[in-house]
Amino acid sequence: MHKTRIYYQDTDAGGVVYFANYLRFFEKSWFDLLLSIGISLSEWEKAGTFFIVKRNLLDLIKPVRYGEEIQVTTTISSVGRASFVMHHLVSRDGEATTKGETEMVCVDGRGRPRRIPDEFRSKLLACQKNIAPTK
Repeated sequence: MHKTRIYYQDTDAGGVVYFANYLRFFEKSWFDLLLSIGISLSEWEKAGTFFIVKRNLLDLIKPVRYGEEIQVTTTISSVGRASFVMHHLVSRDGEATTKGETEMVCVDGRGRPRRIPDEFRSKLLACQKNIAPTK
């Protein structure tokens, strides 16, 4: 879980969070999630295993405005042999404002797809939750 306040830099001219900034919120949240389950991306990268974003989905439900505080919760919703999908839920005062999904693909140092290493994959599987896909 990642908590943050919405700053002026996060908003558009109307004081509402600019849509692309949700991707930054998602990134911070999923990075924290991976750390919480014992996965350090920088350590895996030193060993030649990288993860890149293949797909992002964003469902804006209610506007979030300058000065408000949000909570971003990320869960692992599916794990394949070479990719995994995360589900993101942004809430304000316990009410859902935004949903999203990020699909990550495992690649080698040359950017070629590869299988997720067993140790990494087992940690993802251990915290996987069944979440309905974002439409």
